Amino acid sequence: MPLQSMTGYARVLETTDIAQYQIELRSVNHKYLALSVRLPKMYTFLEPTVHKVLKNTIKRGKIDVSIQIKPIGNALNTVKINRKAAQDYFLALDELRRTLDVSEPITMETILSNTEIVDFTLDEKSEKRLTEDLVPLLEKALSDLLDSRISEGGKLTENLSDLIRKTQDVTNGLEENASHLKEYYIKRVRDNLGELLNEVDRDYSEERLELELSIIAEKADIREEIARIQSHLSEMRDYLNNASQNELIGAKLNFFCQELGREFNTIGSKNRLKESSSLVIEGKSLVNSIREQVYNIQ
Repeated sequence: MPLQSMTGYARVLETTDIAQYQIELRSVNHKYLALSVRLPKMYTFLEPTVHKVLKNTIKRGKIDVSIQIKPIGNALNTVKINRKAAQDYFLALDELRRTLDVSEPITMETILSNTEIVDFTLDEKSEKRLTEDLVPLLEKALSDLLDSRISEGGKLTENLSDLIRKTQDVTNGLEENASHLKEYYIKRVRDNLGELLNEVDRDYSEERLELELSIIAEKADIREEIARIQSHLSEMRDYLNNASQNELIGAKLNFFCQELGREFNTIGSKNRLKESSSLVIEGKSLVNSIREQVYNIQ
């Protein structure tokens, strides 16, 4: 399956032989899969089925599910009247009416407002029919949601590819400056240390000075960090180009973002060149932009 964004929306309106349905699915980014299902009270028995259908396909994201169901005619056994409770309630109200000398009659609406009189329930057969009715409609809504997420995923792929390309350009610039950074450290240390040695230790050998300089220069070398950045960027491109072969690609790309940030921070701590400083800042900014995009990927 192509790369998916965790952002999407789908809405299905359908009428079958037994009921009218309205199904809405909203999806946003989340570290794990989090399902929130809203159903009318008498249809909460459908919630495990909804969870099962969605979990079979969606791996990450916060999914808000709203399902409205309106039975048609007498297709479902949904209403039970407690006649004894209705009669007792009517007699009690009539006695109160006469006691208070109220002339208005007791209406059916008043009687039915008592929740103990009317019970909206479904028998086992009706529950089974509703479940069989709902599943294909829910699958259709899920398919539409996936189409929406894949469409958004295509836009994310384009944005990420562009950001990765820009980060590669920044890295190329740092690579060009890497030799200058090493030369900068050698010259600066040679000048400062050489002047100090002339005053303190005139017998300090040139060979030993060169050794010390090489050690300092190695510590200032950023070529390893650059190589790791290039490797991470290459792997990120591979993941984007082969998204259909990788599940939970968002979590993997987020790992690379953390590694890229670490490498740019290390380069920043070693760098003393003005031209490289601006590149490090730009690189860190690009990594943050990549991370923001990655947060939306399943």
